[in-house]
Amino acid sequence: MAIFGLDISHHQDLKLDLGQCRREGIEFVFIKASEGSTFLDPEFAANLDEARTAGLLTCAYHYLRSSASAAAQVSNVARAVPRDVPVIPDVETGSGGIGLLRDFVDRLRANGYHVPLTYLPRWYWQQLGSPSLAGLPPLWSSRYPDNVVGSLTDEWADVPGHYWNGYGGLDVAVLQFTSSVRIAGHQPIDANAYRGTREQLAVLLGRKEEDHPVKHLILAREMGGPAVWVGDGLTRRHIADETELAGLQYWIGQKGGDPTVREFADLRVLGTPGGTVDVDEGALAKELLSRGWDGVTAAEVREIIIGAFARAAKPEGVG
Repeated sequence: MAIFGLDISHHQDLKLDLGQCRREGIEFVFIKASEGSTFLDPEFAANLDEARTAGLLTCAYHYLRSSASAAAQVSNVARAVPRDVPVIPDVETGSGGIGLLRDFVDRLRANGYHVPLTYLPRWYWQQLGSPSLAGLPPLWSSRYPDNVVGSLTDEWADVPGHYWNGYGGLDVAVLQFTSSVRIAGHQPIDANAYRGTREQLAVLLGRKEEDHPVKHLILAREMGGPAVWVGDGLTRRHIADETELAGLQYWIGQKGGDPTVREFADLRVLGTPGGTVDVDEGALAKELLSRGWDGVTAAEVREIIIGAFARAAKPEGVG
């Protein structure tokens, strides 16, 4: 499993809609905040606000420059980045050596910032002589199969597994796997992947997301039976078709739950068919009246009641 993200700065098209990016599969965004001891990205505050509004996990990044001290660069970060926003050092051409990086990370932490990752491409690490990176945050690395513009799915499909191999004693936690993705009608843009759930990435970034009820849903079929049910331990209902099942499996997995369909000898482990939920009695009475009291058969009453319970038992945000 992988989730996808972008990294952006003032170089991107200012009309890039981060809300639309999320609707197209983006879950996180790393935003340039600063560089060296003086430069502040003029779009950082606006990008951060838009990303948060879109519900994306966010981080700031700072381009480390060898021409300024770590102390001066941390002061520059503090001019733009709130303390509740994690900061990633961006270490590449002109960033100096590992000593400056370590000093910068230590000073960021001393100033109250969470430092979850180190952007340090393998090629620059090799230019530095392949030093030990022990004690630094895990890697946000970069490597591209090609520079051909493509969709998120197409670009991800081209990534070999060995691109995730770590170096310097650190694991690769996030991989920038293309600089040429097409998303939300814009191209080329950097795209990144994290191999895990959104909740796991949130923990890495120093955040705790609310425990989503979808995470706790159980998918099951009765032993030897054809129908698949979804339940939360209190109530259960039939899943309508393969499309709904696939959607439920995707979201349960995204929220950190178990998306597999298991078999149970007794489906009461999933809960009862709506027996413990509140039914909208007003709506039920209105529906009965709309059919006419005199003409309602016992079978129709049963159908109405079961339908009302099924609607009430349907998990929030599902289907």
